[in-house]
Amino acid sequence: MSQASRALKAYRNALRATSVAFKNDVATLDAARNEIRTHMKSQEDPKGTNRSIDERLKLLDEVTVFLRHNIVQGRKVDEGKYRLNIHKDTELGDNDDIKKKKDGLSNGGFTGCCGGSGAKTT
Repeated sequence: MSQASRALKAYRNALRATSVAFKNDVATLDAARNEIRTHMKSQEDPKGTNRSIDERLKLLDEVTVFLRHNIVQGRKVDEGKYRLNIHKDTELGDNDDIKKKKDGLSNGGFTGCCGGSGAKTT
């Protein structure tokens, strides 16, 4: 497959992924698409890392996979309640890591949440 056709395929897949990830959120959808479009039109690597075109296409493919599998849109329906847009491509974890950490709590130790130190505060 030629580099031009690979670039077009990666671009279309990224735009489709934004449609799935940001469905019904016009502002975020437009912002994501504009960002992708800007980077695709740019002749230079925006971060100045001198990535090759193949590396930039690989990065776009990774962004596409991340958008499809890891972004879940939520909408507030009641106070304290949200409806999540979980779709067929959403990656659903099995919580094994969380279960392992819970076992460590049985000895009275503290573990952090969200990368925190777990230090006890008063």
